[in-house]
Amino acid sequence: MSNNICKELGEIIRKTLIPLIKGDYILLDLPYYSNIGDILIWKGTEAFLNELSGKCYGKHSKETFDFRSLPENCTILLLGGGNFGDIWREHQEFRLEVMRVYPDNDIIVLPQTVFYENKELLLADVEKMNRHEHLTICARDNSSAKILEDNNFKGNLLTVPDMAFCINSEEIKADIQPADKDTLILMRKDKEIQLVNFEKYQNASFEDWPEIKESGAQAWHHLMTHTSEESDDYFVNDYFPQRIDSGIKFVSSYKEVYSTRLHVAILRLLLDLPVVMLDNSYGKNKSFYESWLQDAELLTMPSKEDSFKIRSILSIKTLESIKDEEICHLKRETENLKKQLAEAQHWSQVNKDWATSLEKELQEKRKKITKYKKLFKICAAIACVSFIINIILLVL
Repeated sequence: MSNNICKELGEIIRKTLIPLIKGDYILLDLPYYSNIGDILIWKGTEAFLNELSGKCYGKHSKETFDFRSLPENCTILLLGGGNFGDIWREHQEFRLEVMRVYPDNDIIVLPQTVFYENKELLLADVEKMNRHEHLTICARDNSSAKILEDNNFKGNLLTVPDMAFCINSEEIKADIQPADKDTLILMRKDKEIQLVNFEKYQNASFEDWPEIKESGAQAWHHLMTHTSEESDDYFVNDYFPQRIDSGIKFVSSYKEVYSTRLHVAILRLLLDLPVVMLDNSYGKNKSFYESWLQDAELLTMPSKEDSFKIRSILSIKTLESIKDEEICHLKRETENLKKQLAEAQHWSQVNKDWATSLEKELQEKRKKITKYKKLFKICAAIACVSFIINIILLVL
Protein backbone atom coordinates (compact mmCIF):
# COMPACT_ATOMS: atom_id res chain seq x y z
CA MET A 1 0.00 0.00 0.00
CA SER A 2 1.20 3.52 -0.76
CA ASN A 3 0.61 4.72 2.80
CA ASN A 4 3.26 2.30 4.06
CA ILE A 5 5.89 4.22 2.12
CA CYS A 6 4.30 7.56 3.09
CA LYS A 7 4.59 6.61 6.77
CA GLU A 8 8.15 5.37 6.28
CA LEU A 9 9.21 8.64 4.68
CA GLY A 10 7.46 10.63 7.40
CA GLU A 11 9.37 8.65 10.01
CA ILE A 12 12.69 9.34 8.27
CA ILE A 13 11.91 13.07 8.48
CA ARG A 14 11.12 12.90 12.21
CA LYS A 15 14.17 10.82 13.12
CA THR A 16 16.47 13.09 11.14
CA LEU A 17 15.18 16.54 12.09
CA ILE A 18 13.74 16.37 15.61
CA PRO A 19 17.20 15.94 17.23
CA LEU A 20 18.43 19.08 15.43
CA ILE A 21 15.75 21.39 16.91
CA LYS A 22 16.84 21.59 20.51
CA GLY A 23 14.56 24.33 21.81
CA ASP A 24 12.47 27.19 20.48
CA TYR A 25 12.01 27.88 16.78
CA ILE A 26 10.52 30.16 14.13
CA LEU A 27 9.19 29.07 10.71
CA LEU A 28 9.80 31.37 7.73
CA ASP A 29 9.05 31.60 4.00
CA LEU A 30 5.45 30.37 4.20
CA PRO A 31 3.82 30.12 0.73
CA TYR A 32 1.43 33.07 0.59
CA TYR A 33 0.50 32.29 -3.01
CA SER A 34 -1.68 29.79 -4.89
CA ASN A 35 0.55 26.73 -5.41
CA ILE A 36 -1.21 23.86 -3.62
CA GLY A 37 1.97 21.78 -3.67
CA ASP A 38 3.86 24.31 -1.53
CA ILE A 39 0.84 24.59 0.76
CA LEU A 40 0.91 20.80 1.23
CA ILE A 41 4.56 21.17 2.25
CA TRP A 42 3.43 23.74 4.83
CA LYS A 43 0.74 21.35 6.13
CA GLY A 44 3.26 18.54 6.53
CA THR A 45 5.63 20.93 8.28
CA GLU A 46 2.86 22.00 10.65
CA ALA A 47 2.19 18.35 11.54
CA PHE A 48 5.92 17.88 12.18
CA LEU A 49 6.15 21.00 14.36
CA ASN A 50 3.24 19.80 16.49
CA GLU A 51 5.55 17.05 17.75
CA LEU A 52 8.12 19.54 19.06
CA SER A 53 8.10 20.77 22.64
CA GLY A 54 9.79 24.13 22.13
CA LYS A 55 8.13 27.53 21.88
CA CYS A 56 7.23 28.86 18.43
CA TYR A 57 8.29 32.49 17.92
CA GLY A 58 6.14 32.90 14.82
CA LYS A 59 5.29 31.69 11.32
CA HIS A 60 5.73 34.17 8.49
CA SER A 61 6.17 34.52 4.76
CA LYS A 62 9.02 36.46 3.18
CA GLU A 63 6.52 39.33 2.76
CA THR A 64 5.43 39.47 6.42
CA PHE A 65 8.65 38.73 8.32
CA ASP A 66 10.14 41.90 9.83
CA PHE A 67 13.69 40.63 10.62
CA ARG A 68 13.19 41.40 14.29
CA SER A 69 15.65 40.42 17.00
CA LEU A 70 15.57 36.70 17.90
CA PRO A 71 17.08 34.87 20.89
CA GLU A 72 20.24 32.94 20.02
CA ASN A 73 18.61 29.68 21.16
CA CYS A 74 15.81 30.10 18.58
CA THR A 75 16.27 27.76 15.62
CA ILE A 76 15.24 29.35 12.31
CA LEU A 77 13.39 26.92 10.04
CA LEU A 78 13.06 27.84 6.35
CA LEU A 79 10.23 26.06 4.54
CA GLY A 80 11.15 23.32 2.10
CA GLY A 81 10.11 23.00 -1.54
CA GLY A 82 11.54 23.35 -5.02
CA ASN A 83 12.67 26.97 -5.05
CA PHE A 84 16.34 26.67 -4.03
CA GLY A 85 18.42 28.09 -6.87
CA ASP A 86 17.88 30.59 -9.65
CA ILE A 87 14.48 29.72 -11.16
CA TRP A 88 12.44 31.09 -8.22
CA ARG A 89 15.12 33.53 -7.19
CA GLU A 90 13.19 35.67 -4.72
CA HIS A 91 12.96 32.77 -2.22
CA GLN A 92 16.69 32.06 -2.42
CA GLU A 93 17.47 35.74 -1.89
CA PHE A 94 15.26 35.71 1.21
CA ARG A 95 17.09 32.67 2.61
CA LEU A 96 20.48 34.30 2.03
CA GLU A 97 19.31 37.47 3.79
CA VAL A 98 18.10 35.46 6.80
CA MET A 99 21.52 33.78 6.98
CA ARG A 100 23.25 37.18 6.84
CA VAL A 101 21.07 38.83 9.50
CA TYR A 102 21.16 35.91 11.97
CA PRO A 103 24.76 34.57 12.00
CA ASP A 104 24.50 33.16 15.54
CA ASN A 105 21.22 31.23 15.25
CA ASP A 106 20.91 27.64 14.12
CA ILE A 107 19.30 27.69 10.66
CA ILE A 108 17.73 24.65 9.02
CA VAL A 109 16.65 24.78 5.39
CA LEU A 110 13.93 22.14 5.27
CA PRO A 111 13.96 19.65 2.32
CA GLN A 112 14.60 21.50 -0.93
CA THR A 113 15.31 20.56 -4.53
CA VAL A 114 18.43 22.43 -5.67
CA PHE A 115 18.70 23.63 -9.26
CA TYR A 116 20.83 26.32 -10.89
CA GLU A 117 21.13 27.25 -14.54
CA ASN A 118 23.83 29.78 -13.70
CA LYS A 119 26.96 28.07 -12.31
CA GLU A 120 28.53 31.37 -11.25
CA LEU A 121 25.45 32.23 -9.20
CA LEU A 122 25.57 28.78 -7.57
CA LEU A 123 29.19 29.30 -6.52
CA ALA A 124 28.40 32.79 -5.21
CA ASP A 125 25.47 31.43 -3.16
CA VAL A 126 27.58 28.60 -1.73
CA GLU A 127 30.25 31.10 -0.70
CA LYS A 128 27.63 33.16 1.17
CA MET A 129 26.11 30.07 2.81
CA ASN A 130 29.54 28.84 3.93
CA ARG A 131 29.94 32.01 6.00
CA HIS A 132 27.18 30.82 8.35
CA GLU A 133 28.62 28.54 11.02
CA HIS A 134 25.33 26.97 12.17
CA LEU A 135 23.62 26.11 8.87
CA THR A 136 21.97 22.82 7.95
CA ILE A 137 20.60 22.30 4.44
CA CYS A 138 18.24 19.39 3.79
CA ALA A 139 18.43 18.27 0.17
CA ARG A 140 15.15 16.75 -1.02
CA ASP A 141 16.85 14.22 -3.29
CA ASN A 142 20.26 12.73 -4.01
CA SER A 143 20.89 14.94 -7.06
CA SER A 144 20.35 18.10 -5.01
CA ALA A 145 22.77 16.90 -2.35
CA LYS A 146 25.37 16.14 -5.01
CA ILE A 147 25.08 19.63 -6.51
CA LEU A 148 25.96 21.18 -3.14
CA GLU A 149 28.68 18.63 -2.40
CA ASP A 150 30.32 19.08 -5.80
CA ASN A 151 30.33 22.85 -5.40
CA ASN A 152 32.08 22.94 -2.03
CA PHE A 153 29.21 23.52 0.41
CA LYS A 154 30.83 23.08 3.83
CA GLY A 155 27.82 23.21 6.15
CA ASN A 156 25.78 20.32 7.52
CA LEU A 157 24.17 18.60 4.51
CA LEU A 158 21.39 16.01 4.88
CA THR A 159 19.15 14.19 2.41
CA VAL A 160 15.56 14.23 3.66
CA PRO A 161 12.18 13.46 1.97
CA ASP A 162 9.55 16.09 1.23
CA MET A 163 7.82 17.46 4.35
CA ALA A 164 4.38 16.68 2.89
CA PHE A 165 4.93 13.07 3.97
CA CYS A 166 4.34 14.18 7.58
CA ILE A 167 0.68 14.86 6.72
CA ASN A 168 -1.81 12.61 8.49
CA SER A 169 -3.31 10.79 5.51
CA GLU A 170 -6.41 9.69 7.42
CA GLU A 171 -7.23 13.32 8.14
CA ILE A 172 -7.20 14.43 4.51
CA LYS A 173 -9.04 11.33 3.21
CA ALA A 174 -12.24 12.80 4.64
CA ASP A 175 -12.32 15.22 1.69
CA ILE A 176 -11.93 12.61 -1.09
CA GLN A 177 -14.44 12.98 -3.94
CA PRO A 178 -16.00 10.10 -5.92
CA ALA A 179 -13.86 9.46 -9.02
CA ASP A 180 -16.50 10.39 -11.61
CA LYS A 181 -14.05 11.54 -14.33
CA ASP A 182 -11.75 9.32 -16.38
CA THR A 183 -8.30 10.75 -17.09
CA LEU A 184 -6.43 13.83 -15.90
CA ILE A 185 -3.16 14.89 -17.49
CA LEU A 186 -1.93 17.56 -15.13
CA MET A 187 0.51 19.87 -16.89
CA ARG A 188 2.52 22.65 -15.28
CA LYS A 189 1.94 26.05 -16.87
CA ASP A 190 4.80 27.86 -15.14
CA LYS A 191 8.59 28.01 -15.52
CA GLU A 192 8.97 24.25 -14.96
CA ILE A 193 6.67 23.11 -17.79
CA GLN A 194 7.84 20.01 -19.69
CA LEU A 195 6.03 19.25 -22.95
CA VAL A 196 4.99 15.61 -23.29
CA ASN A 197 2.35 13.83 -25.31
CA PHE A 198 -0.26 11.10 -24.95
CA GLU A 199 -1.64 9.92 -28.27
CA LYS A 200 -4.09 7.62 -26.48
CA TYR A 201 -5.62 10.42 -24.41
CA GLN A 202 -6.64 13.13 -26.84
CA ASN A 203 -9.98 13.40 -24.99
CA ALA A 204 -8.42 13.57 -21.52
CA SER A 205 -8.62 16.65 -19.30
CA PHE A 206 -5.44 18.74 -19.59
CA GLU A 207 -5.32 20.86 -16.42
CA ASP A 208 -3.04 22.45 -13.82
CA TRP A 209 -3.82 22.97 -10.12
CA PRO A 210 -7.34 24.48 -9.93
CA GLU A 211 -7.89 28.23 -9.83
CA ILE A 212 -4.22 29.16 -9.79
CA LYS A 213 -4.65 32.63 -11.32
CA GLU A 214 -7.77 33.52 -9.33
CA SER A 215 -6.37 32.31 -6.02
CA GLY A 216 -3.02 33.94 -6.72
CA ALA A 217 -4.73 37.28 -7.30
CA GLN A 218 -6.75 36.79 -4.11
CA ALA A 219 -3.57 36.08 -2.12
CA TRP A 220 -1.72 39.09 -3.52
CA HIS A 221 -4.66 41.41 -2.90
CA HIS A 222 -4.83 40.35 0.74
CA LEU A 223 -1.10 40.93 1.22
CA MET A 224 -1.36 44.39 -0.31
CA THR A 225 -4.41 45.50 1.68
CA HIS A 226 -3.83 44.05 5.17
CA THR A 227 -1.21 44.22 7.90
CA SER A 228 1.39 41.47 8.26
CA GLU A 229 -0.34 40.15 11.37
CA GLU A 230 -3.70 39.99 9.58
CA SER A 231 -2.14 38.24 6.59
CA ASP A 232 -0.37 35.64 8.75
CA ASP A 233 -3.68 34.81 10.43
CA TYR A 234 -5.67 34.75 7.17
CA PHE A 235 -3.34 32.49 5.20
CA VAL A 236 -2.80 29.91 7.93
CA ASN A 237 -6.40 29.71 9.13
CA ASP A 238 -8.43 30.41 5.98
CA TYR A 239 -6.54 30.47 2.69
CA PHE A 240 -4.36 27.37 3.16
CA PRO A 241 -7.21 25.06 4.28
CA GLN A 242 -9.33 26.24 1.32
CA ARG A 243 -6.57 25.53 -1.19
CA ILE A 244 -5.78 22.10 0.27
CA ASP A 245 -9.46 21.14 0.24
CA SER A 246 -9.67 22.27 -3.38
CA GLY A 247 -6.60 20.21 -4.30
CA ILE A 248 -7.86 17.04 -2.61
CA LYS A 249 -11.24 17.24 -4.33
CA PHE A 250 -9.56 17.93 -7.66
CA VAL A 251 -7.02 15.08 -7.73
CA SER A 252 -9.40 12.51 -6.23
CA SER A 253 -12.15 13.15 -8.78
CA TYR A 254 -10.23 11.33 -11.56
CA LYS A 255 -9.79 7.59 -11.98
CA GLU A 256 -6.48 7.96 -13.79
CA VAL A 257 -3.94 10.76 -13.24
CA TYR A 258 -0.71 11.65 -15.06
CA SER A 259 1.13 14.55 -13.44
CA THR A 260 4.16 16.76 -14.06
CA ARG A 261 3.67 18.23 -10.57
CA LEU A 262 5.45 16.34 -7.80
CA HIS A 263 2.83 17.16 -5.18
CA VAL A 264 -0.08 15.91 -7.24
CA ALA A 265 1.73 12.56 -7.17
CA ILE A 266 2.46 12.84 -3.44
CA LEU A 267 -1.14 13.82 -2.68
CA ARG A 268 -2.47 10.86 -4.67
CA LEU A 269 -0.16 8.57 -2.66
CA LEU A 270 -1.32 10.05 0.64
CA LEU A 271 -4.91 9.39 -0.48
CA ASP A 272 -4.07 5.79 -1.47
CA LEU A 273 -4.77 6.52 -5.14
CA PRO A 274 -2.65 5.43 -8.13
CA VAL A 275 -0.72 8.00 -10.16
CA VAL A 276 1.74 8.19 -13.04
CA MET A 277 4.40 10.85 -12.41
CA LEU A 278 6.07 12.64 -15.32
CA ASP A 279 9.22 14.70 -15.12
CA ASN A 280 9.34 18.49 -14.98
CA SER A 281 11.68 20.61 -17.11
CA TYR A 282 14.92 19.96 -15.20
CA GLY A 283 14.57 16.45 -13.75
CA LYS A 284 13.22 17.31 -10.29
CA ASN A 285 10.50 14.63 -10.29
CA LYS A 286 12.74 11.90 -11.69
CA SER A 287 15.41 12.60 -9.08
CA PHE A 288 12.87 12.52 -6.25
CA TYR A 289 11.41 9.28 -7.59
CA GLU A 290 14.83 7.63 -7.75
CA SER A 291 15.71 8.87 -4.25
CA TRP A 292 12.53 7.86 -2.39
CA LEU A 293 9.63 6.43 -4.41
CA GLN A 294 10.87 3.49 -6.45
CA ASP A 295 9.12 1.12 -4.03
CA ALA A 296 5.79 2.98 -4.07
CA GLU A 297 3.26 0.44 -5.36
CA LEU A 298 0.70 3.01 -6.48
CA LEU A 299 3.17 5.28 -8.30
CA THR A 300 4.83 4.64 -11.65
CA MET A 301 7.11 6.71 -13.83
CA PRO A 302 7.37 6.10 -17.60
CA SER A 303 10.56 4.53 -18.90
CA LYS A 304 12.73 6.36 -21.43
CA GLU A 305 11.21 4.21 -24.18
CA ASP A 306 7.65 5.12 -23.16
CA SER A 307 8.56 8.79 -22.84
CA PHE A 308 10.03 8.68 -26.36
CA LYS A 309 6.75 7.35 -27.73
CA ILE A 310 4.61 10.09 -26.21
CA ARG A 311 6.03 13.30 -27.63
CA SER A 312 3.80 15.19 -30.09
CA ILE A 313 0.03 15.60 -29.64
CA LEU A 314 0.33 17.46 -26.36
CA SER A 315 2.96 19.71 -27.92
CA ILE A 316 0.41 20.60 -30.61
CA LYS A 317 -2.30 20.99 -27.96
CA THR A 318 -0.08 23.30 -25.93
CA LEU A 319 0.79 25.36 -29.01
CA GLU A 320 -2.91 25.64 -29.86
CA SER A 321 -3.68 26.75 -26.31
CA ILE A 322 -0.97 29.43 -26.42
CA LYS A 323 -2.13 30.51 -29.88
CA ASP A 324 -5.76 30.74 -28.79
CA GLU A 325 -4.90 32.71 -25.66
CA GLU A 326 -2.70 35.13 -27.61
CA ILE A 327 -5.22 35.64 -30.39
CA CYS A 328 -8.06 36.16 -27.90
CA HIS A 329 -5.91 38.73 -26.10
CA LEU A 330 -5.16 40.52 -29.37
CA LYS A 331 -8.81 40.44 -30.39
CA ARG A 332 -9.81 42.02 -27.08
CA GLU A 333 -7.22 44.72 -27.60
CA THR A 334 -8.49 45.20 -31.17
CA GLU A 335 -12.07 45.67 -29.99
CA ASN A 336 -10.94 48.21 -27.43
CA LEU A 337 -9.00 50.04 -30.09
CA LYS A 338 -12.04 50.04 -32.40
CA LYS A 339 -14.09 51.70 -29.70
CA GLN A 340 -11.37 54.25 -29.05
CA LEU A 341 -11.01 54.84 -32.79
CA ALA A 342 -14.74 55.42 -33.20
CA GLU A 343 -14.62 57.96 -30.42
CA ALA A 344 -11.51 59.57 -31.84
CA GLN A 345 -13.08 59.82 -35.28
CA HIS A 346 -16.13 61.48 -33.73
CA TRP A 347 -13.84 64.15 -32.38
CA SER A 348 -11.48 64.05 -35.34
CA GLN A 349 -11.78 67.76 -35.98
CA VAL A 350 -10.47 68.34 -32.49
CA ASN A 351 -7.69 65.76 -32.50
CA LYS A 352 -6.81 64.26 -35.90
CA ASP A 353 -3.41 63.05 -34.71
CA TRP A 354 -4.98 60.85 -32.03
CA ALA A 355 -7.26 59.15 -34.58
CA THR A 356 -4.34 58.54 -36.97
CA SER A 357 -2.21 57.01 -34.20
CA LEU A 358 -4.98 54.68 -33.05
CA GLU A 359 -5.74 53.56 -36.60
CA LYS A 360 -2.07 52.69 -37.13
CA GLU A 361 -2.02 50.70 -33.88
CA LEU A 362 -5.16 48.84 -34.95
CA GLN A 363 -3.51 47.82 -38.20
CA GLU A 364 -0.48 46.53 -36.31
CA LYS A 365 -2.71 44.37 -34.08
CA ARG A 366 -4.39 42.89 -37.14
CA LYS A 367 -0.99 42.05 -38.62
CA LYS A 368 0.01 40.33 -35.36
CA ILE A 369 -3.13 38.18 -35.39
CA THR A 370 -2.34 37.04 -38.95
CA LYS A 371 1.29 36.41 -37.99
CA TYR A 372 0.39 34.30 -34.93
CA LYS A 373 -2.04 32.20 -36.95
CA LYS A 374 0.63 31.43 -39.55
CA LEU A 375 3.30 30.77 -36.90
CA PHE A 376 1.29 28.27 -34.93
CA LYS A 377 0.16 26.46 -38.09
CA ILE A 378 3.84 25.97 -38.93
CA CYS A 379 4.66 24.81 -35.38
CA ALA A 380 1.79 22.34 -35.40
CA ALA A 381 2.93 20.97 -38.75
CA ILE A 382 6.50 20.57 -37.47
CA ALA A 383 5.26 18.76 -34.36
CA CYS A 384 3.16 16.39 -36.50
CA VAL A 385 6.13 15.60 -38.76
CA SER A 386 8.31 15.01 -35.66
CA PHE A 387 5.72 12.61 -34.27
CA ILE A 388 5.57 10.64 -37.55
CA ILE A 389 9.39 10.44 -37.71
CA ASN A 390 9.52 9.17 -34.12
CA ILE A 391 6.99 6.45 -34.92
CA ILE A 392 8.97 5.42 -38.03
CA LEU A 393 12.18 5.27 -35.96
CA LEU A 394 10.48 3.09 -33.37
CA VAL A 395 9.21 0.70 -36.05
CA LEU A 396 12.65 0.50 -37.63
